[in-house]
Amino acid sequence: MALKDLQKEIGKAGKTVTSAANKLGDAFGDTLENLSDEAKKAVSGLAKDADKIKVNANTRDEMFKKICGIIPNKIDNETVVNALDLMRKQQKLLKKDFSANLKKNQETLKKHLEHAGKKADGYVEDQNAYTDVAYGDATMQFSGCEIFATYNAIRNIAGKATANLANMISEYEKDGMVLSGKFGTAPKAIKDYLEKKGFKTEMTTDEKKFDEIGKRHQSMILTMYNDKNDISKEVHTVNISKEGGKYTAHNVYCNGQVVGPYNSISEVIKNINKGLAKGISLIGVSKK
Repeated sequence: MALKDLQKEIGKAGKTVTSAANKLGDAFGDTLENLSDEAKKAVSGLAKDADKIKVNANTRDEMFKKICGIIPNKIDNETVVNALDLMRKQQKLLKKDFSANLKKNQETLKKHLEHAGKKADGYVEDQNAYTDVAYGDATMQFSGCEIFATYNAIRNIAGKATANLANMISEYEKDGMVLSGKFGTAPKAIKDYLEKKGFKTEMTTDEKKFDEIGKRHQSMILTMYNDKNDISKEVHTVNISKEGGKYTAHNVYCNGQVVGPYNSISEVIKNINKGLAKGISLIGVSKK
């Protein structure tokens, strides 16, 4: 559904829905403690609905449409990022225990990472193959792009795969996931994770500054709309590595294909999804 069509559908829902959406939208910039009771109930209800939905091929579309029905249509990048971070905080308050995933993932990931080392120089490029790796109540194939982008950024900076992916997943399950993993990971959680691990980061939601950050840092993590004309085609996060002043995006299509190398971040984005991709946020990552 195109943005203009989605906007019409929200408008048809009447004044009550519009009012609730606006109140929730106004609350996105606040801390969780300062939210109105109505906003808290809206986000809490969304999280509970997510737990009731069985994970299948249509779940992500269902949740995305539900969120689009609450969040005001034409919103700036900063609001999108703040909205996801709000849901991250809500998730953390639920204190769900996903510790059982760690042991299973440690074993299951061995063959996947062995393949990545042989076929992709240590980068994870084939997210679609990770159907057997858990992330919260979802899978890494389903919702793991932000974690793979983190893993790939560290590999890019270190020159080889050094991060423990199973432990990384477990840490994001404790702080970072949205809707129990069914809607991936909040971009600000990526920045927080990398800083906790000793990296220097810089984040912006201003697309005009993407190229500047690309020049200043060793590796980048881009969160983007897959289709700037149709937000129902979801959001994706990728690592953009830098080698010799050239930029390459990894795990873009989750099937082993990279995009690049190109001369700038903006040029990389223009060549994703036939020019339909649009940036939401960019995190520059470097060694301290």
